[in-house]
Amino acid sequence: MRVLKWLDHYAAALTEPAFDGAVFSSAADYQARNSLSKRIWLRAKRDLVMFFTLQLPLVRKCMPPDAKRILYVYLGTPNLGDSIMDLSPRTLWAERGLRVDMYTNEVIASLYKNDPSFNQIIVDPKELASDYDFIVLQSYSWRCLKFKWRNYLLKPFSSLHGHYYGCEFNRLDYSEAAWRSVMCLPAAEASEKCVAIFNLSVDHSRGKLATREKNKIALAVGGVVDWRTYTNWSEVIEKVVQRLPEVEWVLIGSENGMADAQVIEKTLDTKITNLVCQLPLNDVFRKLQDVSLLVASDGGLMNVGRAAAVPIVALFAREIHPRMRFAEEGSVYVIHAPNEVSDISPGDIAEAVISSLKNPSQQLIERYLGSEPVCSKW
Repeated sequence: MRVLKWLDHYAAALTEPAFDGAVFSSAADYQARNSLSKRIWLRAKRDLVMFFTLQLPLVRKCMPPDAKRILYVYLGTPNLGDSIMDLSPRTLWAERGLRVDMYTNEVIASLYKNDPSFNQIIVDPKELASDYDFIVLQSYSWRCLKFKWRNYLLKPFSSLHGHYYGCEFNRLDYSEAAWRSVMCLPAAEASEKCVAIFNLSVDHSRGKLATREKNKIALAVGGVVDWRTYTNWSEVIEKVVQRLPEVEWVLIGSENGMADAQVIEKTLDTKITNLVCQLPLNDVFRKLQDVSLLVASDGGLMNVGRAAAVPIVALFAREIHPRMRFAEEGSVYVIHAPNEVSDISPGDIAEAVISSLKNPSQQLIERYLGSEPVCSKW
């Protein structure tokens, strides 16, 4: 029994944060769907790699009090939405007087170019310094660990995620708590929690102070993942315009939204400005600071909207629970479908849009078309 209990504790690193505290996640569902033996192996294979590359003895829970020059290794899938949630707590670095270089891939580097939070953003290992006081890895992913032993074999380090892997979770809350733990800062009160931010070379205060243009809606079209991509925006717009003919629409998105934008322009006779694939992301952010509402599926542009502090109607599906993205306070209306966002009827979305324009809520509104996905604080 003692051995079994120890093994369960060992495997718990995949679903329980290493810091004191909890975040909203699907950890209970993840544990139910993955056997103990599988979870043990998922942790053990990383520990074995760290053991044989001499990294295990170098792991530290916190950075030293006198550490000021930090290398932050942020490697993984170059995802806009995840990066906004993961990197927003960088505003805490100033509390410790840290000077942080971030090593990352070219996509993330381009998104955060000229952001004053970073001393440097580095994509070429040849530009790395040799005199860092401490290293912070995003996780024990293969990419992060391989970078560590190849470039700073004997340098002590911490990891924000460590073995935490597999379940869906609130990345913003997790990242803040992890950075506070690594920097030995006290836990945040509710009123002090970090908010979502994008590239701080763009003025974020404008979205909070500016008078937004009344009845102007930004619509994020296109998508990368099928079940997160809505396919019937034309009918949504048509139903909203029937009730609110004065509404203006601004279409935003990347190349994967160009076909949808063209269909909308050709089939609807209403006020539409098509900016899909026409603006750099910083200008999209500025545009979202001016509109009344953003309508978007869960994804990168939705998170840009969070950073721009615009009211949002968001479409979710499957295991993604609204509390894995949003706090309870905020002007957000989420509609959740069991399988894919295109299962949400245009009428339901139109009603949410009209309601959010006429009577914007200051609390998260959640509407489930099926069962509420598993989500609890772990």
